[in-house]
Amino acid sequence: MARRMKEHELVSPVDLPGEPIGDGDPLAWTTVTIAVAALVLLFANAGTLSAWVDEKPVSQRQQRASELAAGWKATMDGIGITAPRDALHARWKQVQAKRFGEEAPAGTQ
Repeated sequence: MARRMKEHELVSPVDLPGEPIGDGDPLAWTTVTIAVAALVLLFANAGTLSAWVDEKPVSQRQQRASELAAGWKATMDGIGITAPRDALHARWKQVQAKRFGEEAPAGTQ
């Protein structure tokens, strides 16, 4: 038998559970998710970190950060963690060159 809808209820095309799921702390879940994403980027995307540091205005602090970032990139390259990102980036540059030809920005990382 059809149930009568209250004015404030929304119709959903999916059967949803009657009670909201209240297990866990949403802030803790969000914090862990952001921390994991940051760590994955720190390890797998070390080349971009190094390029970003090198774009900053030259100063004593920037020079030291550049050395640290280059060392970090070399370590991650040596371990092989950056290989998937580098392969995907190289493939993207090939496709970009075919699509845009001379219009493709040169040397972008």
